[in-house]
Amino acid sequence: MRTKKKFWRRLLIGAFAGAILCNLIALLIVSLSGGSSFYSQNLARRLGSPAAAVILQTLLSMLIGMTGMGGMSLYDETDLPLAAATAIHFGVIEAVDIPVALLLGWLEPKLSDIGVMTAMLFVSFVMIWLIMFFIGKQQAKKLNEMSQKK
Repeated sequence: MRTKKKFWRRLLIGAFAGAILCNLIALLIVSLSGGSSFYSQNLARRLGSPAAAVILQTLLSMLIGMTGMGGMSLYDETDLPLAAATAIHFGVIEAVDIPVALLLGWLEPKLSDIGVMTAMLFVSFVMIWLIMFFIGKQQAKKLNEMSQKK
C-alpha cells in the first residue's frame, strides 16, 4: 500500500512541477529571445486562441512532469538493475517528451533538433545513473562496515 501512495504522490508532485517548470522555461526562453508570449504562436493559431495554447501547454507540461517523477518508482519499487531501470525511464521520458515538444512547437520537426534534445536527455540520464550508482555504492559500503562490526 505504501508504494502505491508514494507512486501517486510522485505523479501529483510531477504534475505540478512539470506545469510550473515547463511554463517558466518557456517564459524564460521567450523573454530572452525578445518574444511577448510564453506559448507557441503557431500552436495558438492552430488551436484558435492563446488561452487554448496555454491550457494545452500546461496540461502537456504536467504529463512531462508526471512521466519523469512517476518513472522514478522504477528505481526503488522494482528489482530491476539500476542500468535497466535507467534505460526504461529514459525510453519512457523520450517517448513522451519528443512528441510533446513537437506538438507544442518547442522543437522543429527536424532530425537535428530531435537529436540534440535526445542527446541532452541522454547526458542527463548518464549523470543520474552515475549519481545513483555512487549513492548505492556508498550505501553498500556502510552496510558492509556495519556487518563487520557485529
